[in-house]
Amino acid sequence: MGSKSPAAPAPAPPPAPIPVPTQSLQTQTALNEVSGAQTRLNMTLGAQLDQQNKDFFTTQDIRQTQATGGETRVTLATQGEQERAGIGATGEQTRLTTETQGAQQRLGYQTMGEQERATIGTTGEQTRLTTETQGAQQRLGYETQGTQQRLGYLTQGEQERLGYQTQGEQQRLGYQTQGEQERASIGKTGEETRLTTATQGEQQRATIGKTGEETRKTNLQEYMQRNFEANRNRDWAQNAYRA
Repeated sequence: MGSKSPAAPAPAPPPAPIPVPTQSLQTQTALNEVSGAQTRLNMTLGAQLDQQNKDFFTTQDIRQTQATGGETRVTLATQGEQERAGIGATGEQTRLTTETQGAQQRLGYQTMGEQERATIGTTGEQTRLTTETQGAQQRLGYETQGTQQRLGYLTQGEQERLGYQTQGEQQRLGYQTQGEQERASIGKTGEETRLTTATQGEQQRATIGKTGEETRKTNLQEYMQRNFEANRNRDWAQNAYRA
């Protein structure tokens, strides 16, 4: 029955844990360093870009100011040239208008003088023709009247001689014939006088009508001339105002 076996020794205590760097810690540290470096690099690049942008925009502002000044000078020069050209053209047109106006006025006065002289000549000619016709008609009237008077006297003498030859009947017949002849002579004289007066009246009316017609033509010519000058002056004034 033997003796007891010796007891087994107690197990040794576990060793203390030793900190071992893990992969995640190293990765985080590396990321932090890269992030810091990237941040510093970004800040440096941002500062450089800001300076470059500032220089670029300053240069652009200078160039824009220079370009604006150049364009302004070119615009002012062009504007001055156009204004001078406009003033020259206006002066030339004004001189041409004045020259044309003077020429038209001279032509108008010349035409007016010609028409007045033609009217005066026509009036004188018509007056002379009227006077000549009136004198001819008067002479014809006097000639006819004298002829009728002489015929009356001749007939009266013949009847008187017949009356003396046949004292009774012939005398009565003579008186009767004398009366008839006197009435016929008076009637013929009156008829001739009326014809002469009618002819004279017709000639006078024709003369008055012709004088009135010529006067109306002259007045119409003067009226058309005045309207022509008024319209021409108004057109010149409007053209000058537009110019």
